[in-house]
Amino acid sequence: MRSKKLNKLKVIGTSRPPAASITKALDSDPLVEHIHNRTANLFRTQQLWCSEAVLCVLNRGLGGELPNDLVVPLGAGFGEGIGGSGCTCGALSGGAMAIGLFCGAAGTGLHRSRNARTLSRQLHDHFKAQYGSTCCRILTKQVLRGSDGHFELCTELAAGAAALTATLILSIQPERRDRADWHYLRQEDSRVKARLKIVGDFLKR
Repeated sequence: MRSKKLNKLKVIGTSRPPAASITKALDSDPLVEHIHNRTANLFRTQQLWCSEAVLCVLNRGLGGELPNDLVVPLGAGFGEGIGGSGCTCGALSGGAMAIGLFCGAAGTGLHRSRNARTLSRQLHDHFKAQYGSTCCRILTKQVLRGSDGHFELCTELAAGAAALTATLILSIQPERRDRADWHYLRQEDSRVKARLKIVGDFLKR
């Protein structure tokens, strides 16, 4: 379910072709649509924090190679604006980490990270243009922390960040479409199923 249309994306500072409109992608691109919806489902049912949900869905949904038990902890510290501090939105941080995962490069030398830096700036700028800020504290100032309204707002932010990030990654790596995990992306957990998963994971610790 989408409550907002997202602004058009335009890649800047790069010779790469511009990314497709996010609005168009959500309306006509099943892959971006499913990434959006799966991210929303995982956060809305409180299985993952915003940063974890964005990074996890993009990694698995686009055929990333990191195992889930590594990806989720990587995003753990960024929820609620970095550990609850209210700074950079966790969903935005999760998107930037996913860009690094897919578009970053190993080795040494500052030049090697050019693509990841360019796309991360794009993500930042378009997220800010869409939602008015990148700061968790500002984005959530009109809702009571922990309330239903808080979770609905952050569900929208997480799903939107995942869709923006997916479109940027696919704009320079269209071959990722062939690696998409459709079975995972089509899953939709009910609140009861999600609660059972949470209890089961707790008992395993």
